[in-house]
Amino acid sequence: MYSPVLLSSLLFSYLPLSYAADGWFPGPFSTDGRWMLNAKGDNLTYAGVNWPGAAEIMIPEGLQYASIPSLVEKIKDIGMNAIRLTWAVEMVDDILDNGGDVTLRTSFTKVLGDKNGTSLYNAVLRNNPSFAPNITRLQVFDAVAQECAKQQVYVHLDNHVSKAGWCCDHDDGNAWFGDTYFDVRRWKRALGYMAEHGRSWPSLLSMGLRNELRRPSDWHLLLDYNWASWYGNMTAGADAVHKANPDVLIFFSGLEYDSQLRPVFTGAPLGHGPSFNKSKLDYANKVVLEVHDYDFGSNCTEKEGKLMRSSCGAIDSSDPDVKMVFPLVMSEWGFAQQPDQNKAPYASCLQQFLPAQKVGWMTWVLAGSYYIRSGQVDYDESWGLLDHEWKDWRCPECITEGLAPMIKATLPNSGGQRATA
Repeated sequence: MYSPVLLSSLLFSYLPLSYAADGWFPGPFSTDGRWMLNAKGDNLTYAGVNWPGAAEIMIPEGLQYASIPSLVEKIKDIGMNAIRLTWAVEMVDDILDNGGDVTLRTSFTKVLGDKNGTSLYNAVLRNNPSFAPNITRLQVFDAVAQECAKQQVYVHLDNHVSKAGWCCDHDDGNAWFGDTYFDVRRWKRALGYMAEHGRSWPSLLSMGLRNELRRPSDWHLLLDYNWASWYGNMTAGADAVHKANPDVLIFFSGLEYDSQLRPVFTGAPLGHGPSFNKSKLDYANKVVLEVHDYDFGSNCTEKEGKLMRSSCGAIDSSDPDVKMVFPLVMSEWGFAQQPDQNKAPYASCLQQFLPAQKVGWMTWVLAGSYYIRSGQVDYDESWGLLDHEWKDWRCPECITEGLAPMIKATLPNSGGQRATA
């Protein structure tokens, strides 16, 4: 007898993406210049939120407090059209090397112990009654993707870390190719596995290759921390994704915690390696650049200038230094959800700048709390859009006066905006 989640996964696996969810998903998607386009030629811009799923339990957060449908509904109700769903290579390693995926109960009790783990597992089942008792971690991801399709929210699948846990730091072993936990072979294998698995998700539009590449603490690896190494590894990862799922868009993150992309779009020599030339890639019309911004120290004029030089210049075909134009998404930015922070230069600048530039974005973070973070069970997230129990907005003013107007400015026409130069 099939569980409800598994049965729905099997049903969706037979639906072509262009037909899934009553034709809502007009794929396959592609890129042209600075635009992400659907199959009808309409420009698609992301206005979304990060939903973490790469911590130790290795499932999307918050399900001990709320159901998947209610959380997707919260996202949809304020007009967002996308989630950035994070995952860890460790989950795929378990599936392929350790006899298959584990049940949700096993994952909770392994990380939290029998008492705390069983309590949270039971809470997840109470809030999500469609889950079978033996549901696995990946089936929970399936359920999120299916609900997103039902409510017409796009899924961007982001490889956040190799070893599951909180990200990011120089010494966490996940920083750079070949780091303590960052096995490049396993990473490429996992990208291919999730890309193939995602073919059954009628909401999957894009995949990010790696979150926040950064200088590792191991001085041996520092010798290899350069753009040439970035190019070789990232194109190999993208090859794995495209081979497994040629429909998805592929997001390339840069260096220094994904704050630097300039050599990519200016065509500069990447160290002793070649320049980045997307026309030579089999997936040239699938490449999107992504950037993160947590620079709280600049005023708005300084911030806009820095962003255009380091990353957002990728969209500017009028700049003679820009040799290749790309679509660009700010896949992380965020702040502590407090009214004063919402009015501070950092937030107010990005809330104006990104829609004005027609740059897509996903804010950090939906999570009001985490199953566990930094060793603390039920860790409160002050940056979370939702409150600790994932029921209401943590800072209603931050939504009504900040995020909601930003969403409206980013997505002025929910039916799709024809791409223009």
